[in-house]
Amino acid sequence: MIPYMNGDLYLAKPPLFYWLALLPVELSGGVSEWAMRLPSALFALAVLCGVYLAGTRIGGRRLGIFACLFLAANAGFGIFARRAEIEMTLTGFCFLALLAAWFYLFHDGRRRWILLSYALLGCSLLTKGPVSLLLVTAPVLAFAMLQRSARAKVFLCDGLGWLIALSIGAFWYCAVTLQQGVGIWASIFQQDIVNKVGGSNGEPWYAYLGFLAGDFFPFWLILFVRPRQLWGSIRENSQLTLMACAVLIPLVIFSAFNDKHAKYLLPIYPALALLLAWHWVAVLDAWQGWRRRVLAWLPLFMLSGFVAFFTILEPKVFAYRVQALSEISQAVREHPAQNLYSLGEPDMRVVYYAGRPVKPVTVETVQSAAATGTQLFVAGTIPAPLAALKPCVTDHFKPFLKHGKEAWLIGLGDKCDPE
Repeated sequence: MIPYMNGDLYLAKPPLFYWLALLPVELSGGVSEWAMRLPSALFALAVLCGVYLAGTRIGGRRLGIFACLFLAANAGFGIFARRAEIEMTLTGFCFLALLAAWFYLFHDGRRRWILLSYALLGCSLLTKGPVSLLLVTAPVLAFAMLQRSARAKVFLCDGLGWLIALSIGAFWYCAVTLQQGVGIWASIFQQDIVNKVGGSNGEPWYAYLGFLAGDFFPFWLILFVRPRQLWGSIRENSQLTLMACAVLIPLVIFSAFNDKHAKYLLPIYPALALLLAWHWVAVLDAWQGWRRRVLAWLPLFMLSGFVAFFTILEPKVFAYRVQALSEISQAVREHPAQNLYSLGEPDMRVVYYAGRPVKPVTVETVQSAAATGTQLFVAGTIPAPLAALKPCVTDHFKPFLKHGKEAWLIGLGDKCDPE
């Protein structure tokens, strides 16, 4: 209920992702990479299935297939589908919540879809907090205002739905507040909301356009072909209007924030893939000859390239990124009773593979932290004030996460006094 990271209280993000990761960990009998990554992979598959379902309902089977190909052959989507991070879990809950709302608005007016959408929204709130409202509720609100949709207004004003969403999404915050007090949220609010929203030192407002262009390359180039046709389709087709709201509203709001990262917009990728696929199919029907063949086969070619990269090239070409992690794990676990320190803040991957907290120290505080049976982890060059400890190095890791970077494990004790 109360998460800790490297021995310190960690409340910046709600814990649903960690709870979901614990399920395969418990079933498999221990912590492993595949078990921790399994929730992200399953949510990625669920999103692909949802995109196919929406695509076939909106514009036929080809639209569903092309939208899935655009998403599967997407650099950002492919990376986070394989990482033990919260982004794909958030994307899954947000898109599935939007999908349930879409189903209610256009295909089945029974209230069950409203309640399902709000339950999924509550899960997204328990995954990354109130930002989920910008990814689900704000687009539906914009759609309701643009289309003057009575059904959308019913959806937004459903009291039981909001009660379900808030009950799921807020109970953890209430539990933490009861244990830690209201003041515990002051620093979280300052760090995760005020600093990220305000300020003027972040990326320029158009940075997200570059991120999207990189992840959806080369499919976004189709926007230069008959762009008015796509805009006309969005205006005429209410289902496309909702998807456009799901893309543009978060994009505009997040672009105004100071802190920008490509992963923040991952939840809008499914809706964007559907819009691109709609226009792709329209252009495909209009073209003939070699241009038609290029449009038909390019998505499958790109997906094959991603599969080849992740299965063949990445384990060899980028092995340096993970090579040291298993070596560090083995080195520190040979001495489980020893305290482990790091010169400066440790990389959290080191903490994970070490299997226990890694306490940060400075050059000045190494002596006070050291004791018999203590290990000191140093990333990079050993600083001059600690040069006398070089004979005490027990392990040398090179490369360490990057080409040319190295790390050291130094055994401290009676014969290796940092003084």
